[in-house]
Amino acid sequence: MISLRGLTRVFPAPATGAALSGVDLDILPGEFIAIVGPSGGGKSTLLNMIGLLDKPTAGAYQLNGIDVGLLTEKQLAGLRASQFGFIFQNFHLLDNRPVVDSVELGLLYQASPHRQRRETALRALDRVGLADFADQTASRLSGGQRQRVAIARALSSDAPVILADEPTGNLDSANGTQILELLRSLSRQGRTIVLVTHDEKISAMADRVIRIRDGRVDQVTEMSAARSEANGLPTATPTQRTRDSSRIRSRDFIVDALATIGSRASRSAGLIAAVATAVALAVTTLGLSDSAAAQVSDRFNAHTNRDVSVTWQMEKDGQDNAPSAESALRGSEQVVGVDARAVLLERGSTQIQVTDKRTALQAKAVSASDGIQAAAGLKIRWAPNHRAFLKPDEVLVGESLAHQLLLGPLAGSPAVMLDGVTARVVGVVKDSPREPSLLGAVLSGTDEQLGLPDAAQGMLMLKTHAGAAQQVARQIRVAVLPTDPDRLAVNAPADPTTLRGEIESDVKTTLVAFTVVALLAAVAALGNAMVLAVLERRREFGLRKALGARRGQVAGLVLLESSIIGLAGGAAGFVMGMVSVLAVTVARHWIPVFDFRIAPIAVAGGMVAGGIGGILAALQAVRVQAQDALRG
Repeated sequence: MISLRGLTRVFPAPATGAALSGVDLDILPGEFIAIVGPSGGGKSTLLNMIGLLDKPTAGAYQLNGIDVGLLTEKQLAGLRASQFGFIFQNFHLLDNRPVVDSVELGLLYQASPHRQRRETALRALDRVGLADFADQTASRLSGGQRQRVAIARALSSDAPVILADEPTGNLDSANGTQILELLRSLSRQGRTIVLVTHDEKISAMADRVIRIRDGRVDQVTEMSAARSEANGLPTATPTQRTRDSSRIRSRDFIVDALATIGSRASRSAGLIAAVATAVALAVTTLGLSDSAAAQVSDRFNAHTNRDVSVTWQMEKDGQDNAPSAESALRGSEQVVGVDARAVLLERGSTQIQVTDKRTALQAKAVSASDGIQAAAGLKIRWAPNHRAFLKPDEVLVGESLAHQLLLGPLAGSPAVMLDGVTARVVGVVKDSPREPSLLGAVLSGTDEQLGLPDAAQGMLMLKTHAGAAQQVARQIRVAVLPTDPDRLAVNAPADPTTLRGEIESDVKTTLVAFTVVALLAAVAALGNAMVLAVLERRREFGLRKALGARRGQVAGLVLLESSIIGLAGGAAGFVMGMVSVLAVTVARHWIPVFDFRIAPIAVAGGMVAGGIGGILAALQAVRVQAQDALRG
C-alpha cells in the first residue's frame, strides 16, 4: 500500500512555487490509478515521488508500512529495484545494444543469475509480441515497438507497482491502444498501475482518476465500471527481495561494462587509441633508450678520446736521465692497450726560407719518430710516390707555414733552407688535431741530419684501445722511466664511463619527461572524453538509478569502463611500442634491446591512466538525478 500525507515538493531557484503542496493520497494494492491535470500541475513530480526518484521537501510517505523518509540511499535503491517497474514516455532504451539487454536491465540490479535473467527477459518480450526482435538493435525499432520493450522491462522485474508517465504520448492511436490493453491486462493480473496521462479515454479505463492542479489534489473520481470489473481479481504481493535488491553480480558488472563499450565502438576505439598512443610512446621511449644506450655505449667506446701523452723536459747539465726517443718507444711497448705510438721532440725555432733567396721566416722546429701520423692523427699530403716516413734530409711543413713560404708543388720536390742547411719537403701537414701548432712548424725525423737545435722537450704520443686510456695512463710512467717516473707528466682523458653514464642518464631523463607529458595528456583527453560520454548518457544513468542502481554502482560502472579501455589501450600500446622500437632499430642498424618486464607495467599503466581519466566522469555520473535525466 502507498500512503502519502502532506507531501510537499518545493524546487530551489530559479523555479518558483511548490510543485506539490500538501498532497494526501492512498493507493491500494491492485488499483489502476490515472493521474490527470494541466501541464506543469505536478503530475510527473508526484509520479517521481511515488517511484522514489525524488525526495519530498515536507510530508510523509509510507510504502507497505515503511516510512521511506527514514531510509538510506542504498535502501531506497533497493526498493526501486524490487517494488517498482517504470514505463517512460520516451522509452529510454539502450539504443546501441540488443533489445533483450534493455529488458534485462530491469533485473540486473536484483543480482539475478544471467541465465535466469535472460529467460525472464525473453518471456517478457514474448508477452508483448516482440520475441523475434530480442537480438535486434533497439534504435531500429518503431515507436510502438520501443514502448512495448519498455513495458517488457517493467514486466521482467516482477514489480508489484507499475509507474507509467504518458506511455502513449509519442504513439499513434493504433499503437496507443495496444499499450493500454497491455496495461489493462497487467491490472487484471493484480499489478498496481499508476499512470500519468492527458487523454480522457485512457483515464476512463482507470479505477480512480486523481486530478492534480497547482500541486494539489483537486479532484478524485471513482470510475465505478472499471472498479467493478477489477473486484475479485488477485493483487500482486509486494516482492520480498530485501537482501538481493540493488545488488549486481561481479561477473554481470563486467559483462555490462564490456557490452556498453562494444555498443559504442567508434567512441571506444578513439579512447583506446588515445591511451594506446601514450603507452606506445612510453614503451618506445624506454625501449629506444635501452637500445640507444647499448649503441651509444659501443660507439662511445669506439670514438671516445683515446689519446694519452707523456711529456718531459730535457736537461743540459750532462747528467740528464731524461728518456730518449728510442727508450720511450721501447718502454711504451710493455704497456698493453696501445694501438699507435710516436715521439715528438720540440727543438725550439729555426730560420726557414726557400732556396730562391726569399725572405727567411722563424718557424717552430720539431722532430718525430715513425708512426707520428697514426699516433697524432695527422692528415698529411705526401709528395707523389713518397712513402710515409722521413729520411734524414727530408721534412714536412705545416700547411700554414707552406702558404707563408709560397711553397711550390710537391711534385717538383721543393727545398727549404733550415739555418742554412738544405732539406727537401716531401709533404704538407693538412690537419693536426692533437698538436695544432704543427700547422705552422717544420717537422723532421728523429734521426735528422739538418743541424737543428737540441731538443728542449720530449713528448710520447699514444693512441690507445677504446676504453683503455685510463689503464695506459696509470702504467706508462713506470714503463718509460722506471728510475724516476714522477719526472714524467701524463695527460689522459677523463674516465669515459662516468661521462657516458651521465649522458645516457640525461637522455633517458629527457625521454621519460616527454613520456610523462604524453601520459598526462592521454589521461586528460580520456577524462574529457569520458565526461562528454557521461553527458551523452545522462538518460541511461538516470534509467539505471530508477531501476535500482546505487550511486556507487553507477560510479563503478564508469570507472570499470574507463579501466577496461585503459587495459585495452595499454596492451595495444605495448605492441605498438615494441613494433616501433623494432622498426627504428632495424632502420638505424642497431641491435634492439627489449625488456619484456615492461609488458605488465604498460598494461597496468594503461589501466591506471584509464581509471584516473574516469574519475571525473564517475563523479559526473553520480551527480545525475534520475528525475531530471528522464524528464520529457
